[in-house]
Amino acid sequence: MFVAGVDLAVKRPSALAVLDNCELLLLAFAKNDEEIEKIISLMSPLVVAIDAPLTKPSSGGLRDVEKELRKLGHRLLPPLMGPMRELTKRGIELSKKLNTRVVEVHPLTSLRSMGVTRSEVGKKYGVYNVDLIDAIVAALTALAYLLGQYRSIGPFVYPTTRVCL
Repeated sequence: MFVAGVDLAVKRPSALAVLDNCELLLLAFAKNDEEIEKIISLMSPLVVAIDAPLTKPSSGGLRDVEKELRKLGHRLLPPLMGPMRELTKRGIELSKKLNTRVVEVHPLTSLRSMGVTRSEVGKKYGVYNVDLIDAIVAALTALAYLLGQYRSIGPFVYPTTRVCL
């Protein structure tokens, strides 16, 4: 049951993590979308969780997901604010190119929802780079999605319980 997490970036390499259930199979940095597509194609995950907005607001600056998560005490940047505009565009384009189920995630929201910290995830997987940890958290969220242990708001998902930790 392979799942993947992508910590998508604009001005630096994007981080990728692939899990088989709770076992870390792959950690990598990709310079561009073509490299991400190639890794995803080779690994064939059932779900890819991308840390980037995958939709634009229909009107105004916030989508329903940002409004709902703010009510729950989570903070996500508006998808069209400053540098988020380019990340949103890239996330939408990448999600259309992948031949698998794609969900939108936010690692800090997932961590809070699972009641764990980045350092706990890093320690479990022996990883200390924040981008790689965020990719692992995205993959853990994809696993929660597959296990039915998640809540969704449109394409956005977050775990409702701890997964693998």
